[in-house]
Amino acid sequence: MMPPAVAHWNLADMFDAVARTVPADRPAIVQGDRTVTWGDLDARSNRLARALMAAGHQPGERVGFLSRNHPGYIEGFIACLKARLIHVNLNYRYTLDEIAGVMEDAGATAIFYHQESGRHIAPLQARMPALRTRICVSGAHPDASAALDDWADTGDASPLDIERADDDPLLLYTGGTTGRPKGVIWPGNRYRACQLESPLVQHRPANLAEHLDIVVAQNGAGRVVPACPLMHGAGISSTLSELLGGGTALLLQGTSFDPDELWQLAQDGGASRVLIVGDVFARPMLRALDAQPDKYRLDGVKVISSAGLMWSEEVKKGLLRHMPWLLLADIYGASEASGLGYTVSTLGKVMPTGRFNPGPQTVVIGEDGHLVAPGVAAEGWLARGEPLPLGYHGDAKKTAEVFRIIDGARYAMPGDWVRRNADGTMQLLGRGSLVINTGGEKVFVEEVEEALKQLPAVADALVVGLPDERWGSTVAALVTLHGPGEPDLPRWREAMAGTLAAYKMPRHVWRVDHLPRADSGKGDYRAARTMAAALLETTDPTGSAHV
Repeated sequence: MMPPAVAHWNLADMFDAVARTVPADRPAIVQGDRTVTWGDLDARSNRLARALMAAGHQPGERVGFLSRNHPGYIEGFIACLKARLIHVNLNYRYTLDEIAGVMEDAGATAIFYHQESGRHIAPLQARMPALRTRICVSGAHPDASAALDDWADTGDASPLDIERADDDPLLLYTGGTTGRPKGVIWPGNRYRACQLESPLVQHRPANLAEHLDIVVAQNGAGRVVPACPLMHGAGISSTLSELLGGGTALLLQGTSFDPDELWQLAQDGGASRVLIVGDVFARPMLRALDAQPDKYRLDGVKVISSAGLMWSEEVKKGLLRHMPWLLLADIYGASEASGLGYTVSTLGKVMPTGRFNPGPQTVVIGEDGHLVAPGVAAEGWLARGEPLPLGYHGDAKKTAEVFRIIDGARYAMPGDWVRRNADGTMQLLGRGSLVINTGGEKVFVEEVEEALKQLPAVADALVVGLPDERWGSTVAALVTLHGPGEPDLPRWREAMAGTLAAYKMPRHVWRVDHLPRADSGKGDYRAARTMAAALLETTDPTGSAHV
């Protein structure tokens, strides 16, 4: 079954057209003392695209990105779009094995990386002989084929004479229930169509000409601070959306989130919008304003939007107390299913935590596997219809599980259980898959359990997520041991550091006599979560393995 037609959106063609339309001296990217103008961004991305093609990279080849937020990340991303190469996002917190796992799964032949991650490049190439091009985005590096600036500063800067397709894809890696990250294949035109579903979009153009009219009318008013990493789907999508509108991306410099840095940048950079990931960002931002309520001039900030993690009602109310003119947008979605729902809060009108309005293509699937009729209050699986990704790269089984034909139409059903209320709003009740979202990062319990069970002292383990005020959820584990003693979490974390990124490490571990498992051996995660929550309430943190 063919999906419904969408507009002819090729993202690279859009960037070419916007660059011809906006003033060349308008800032496109700002980070610290460095400003990349729109003229620079266009010229540099054209040169990078030509250099990648000259290095032999053909349309459809995959290119990894291993970098913190940096102008070179955006320049390289746009260059890949222009050369019809496919971006592969990599978490810069990953270990070498985790990086290699994604790169090998994607079949990547090139990588853009930050010097900070340079230690991984030589061993990565040793494992991947096909990785023939390595571009350092932040200066020279001994294992690089080239420094990004060397390629971006020289050569032909004119637009590429290349015919592109509407469905030239993006490859956005997210986690899968097996614990291995999976690449979601997004045709570019469908990706753009989903962006335009947002309630923050005031005018929805039908074609490129109408889009450029909107760009002219906005006159560069959009300036976004993506507080979260660009390597996350929310970070790069929000940044691309602002740039496609002829606006500006304002990048933080710090290697850890500092709310005062964010507010200072929002003030000095004239930000109109800030993108965050739920309470993990919003709570410290509110604390900073509470501590010094008159320090920053923030009247230019009109919107704070959040994606990927719960944003609580009380924190929204606190931000509105300081900035009563704000519009707070909670965007609920997944890499596989953008725009599942939205909440727009203003002063005096804040939606309760976890409740949202469904997106225009959002539906509820009942336990019987059929659509729940519109307007009927019910519980079921959250899903959305086209436009959708093609599926998961190289994983037909998982694609069939998540992207299903239901009642004659194709839907994405990422695994969230919701209640649809009589007024049409929805309440998120729980995750169907065993995923822990901690600080906007996905942690899959099987991966952590396997790492724990590799420790000599551990006989068995079950891993669950527990609520955490700062991070949304935190990783907790119940273990049985081979002999006497208690968990030695500092030593265990050190032993697991080669296989698990730091954010995946358990922050609570308790020894129990028996794990809640069925006779089949399947873990009872609901019972495990109840046990862990009780232990968290009753155990002295100094007596339990809590860090």
